[in-house]
Amino acid sequence: MRGLLKARQGAAAGSVYVAGAFAISGILTFVFHGYTGRSLGPARYGDFGVLWTSVFLVAQVLWIGVSQTLGRYVAEREARGEDPRPVITSVRRLTLALLGAFLGISLLASPLISFAVFEGDWLLTAAFIAAVAAYAPEYFLRGIFGGHRQFARLGVLHVAESSSRMLMAVVLLFAGVGIAGPAAAVVLAPLIGALAVWPGATQHSGKEGGPFSAVGAFRFAGPVLLCVTFGQILMNGGPILVRLLGGTSTQVALLVTALILARTPQYVLSPVIASLLPHASRALATEGRRGFNRFVLRALAAVGTVGVLMVGGTWLLGEWALRLVYGERFDVGTGLLVTLAALAAFYLLSEMFSQVLFALGRARLAAVGWFVGLPVSAAVIILLQTGVVERVSYSVALGALAAALVQAAFYVATRRSTPDAP
Repeated sequence: MRGLLKARQGAAAGSVYVAGAFAISGILTFVFHGYTGRSLGPARYGDFGVLWTSVFLVAQVLWIGVSQTLGRYVAEREARGEDPRPVITSVRRLTLALLGAFLGISLLASPLISFAVFEGDWLLTAAFIAAVAAYAPEYFLRGIFGGHRQFARLGVLHVAESSSRMLMAVVLLFAGVGIAGPAAAVVLAPLIGALAVWPGATQHSGKEGGPFSAVGAFRFAGPVLLCVTFGQILMNGGPILVRLLGGTSTQVALLVTALILARTPQYVLSPVIASLLPHASRALATEGRRGFNRFVLRALAAVGTVGVLMVGGTWLLGEWALRLVYGERFDVGTGLLVTLAALAAFYLLSEMFSQVLFALGRARLAAVGWFVGLPVSAAVIILLQTGVVERVSYSVALGALAAALVQAAFYVATRRSTPDAP
């Protein structure tokens, strides 16, 4: 087992490890939410749902650039036979600077965060700040393991996090501590996962690496970070929007339960779609415009088929699965579940076209495509006259659809300029 964790895996094996780990992690996360919802009840689970979505929205936006910078430049230096330690040291300093800035700003803004987002609940406010900070070392390790192509170790990291979160929540809720149990689990799980697979000293047999500026290198991920930010607002911002629009904790809980159920396939498949970039880049470099366009059509057919299955499966089994996991107190209609399944399908489609535009060197167009989804979503919220949960659900689903269509249009407009095969 230790040899497998230290070994380096290729792209195909790496995708299998990461997808398998996310599948296991998704099941464990589903169990975590089901037990938490049954234990807390709809109203208090809604408060926890705001914490959950807030943590992952901010953590991904704040730390994804760290993991991407490490993943890219560690791999690049290893491929050249250079020592990657200057990269790791520089990015570590940048991570600590970002962490200090986040903690300082969050502590100063904590009264506003508490009353605007968590309805004055200081326990949840403290858990939010602590959890976002706790994800800094985990995302740092994600970048190192990805750069070293240690995908088995990356998979263990995800499973260790999700399993420890589930076990802590079950024990603490059974002990009767209430919402403090799952909140503590959200804070401690990324730290436990990081400690479980913390890398030891690595021997580097290569020429000494030159100096490295993480701040300068971090700029390469700017458009990618914008894509992540806009995408996370559409995918995870719904429960927070319901709260800001005056929705009750019970209404937030209904949206959280439906969203978690509907997006489970997306949670598993997003890492697989992220791995399309190297394959798309290789097709473009070796086969030119025609081969690249054939690759895009195959990817579109696969993602479209998955999307249809997600929506159809939710329409057939969604209500039954929701009652099975959360119990009878969480009553969500088929229409809302199908809407959120469509949101997850459109999100996967947008991710696919983002990878295509990245391969074409059009990352800024991908960011613009994601951004278009935000005003579309805002317009739907303003114009639609329905209940707050339905209004928010329709708005983010249509926003994700708009993002996918705009990025598809950008691909069609730019593919003619793609070079032919050499």
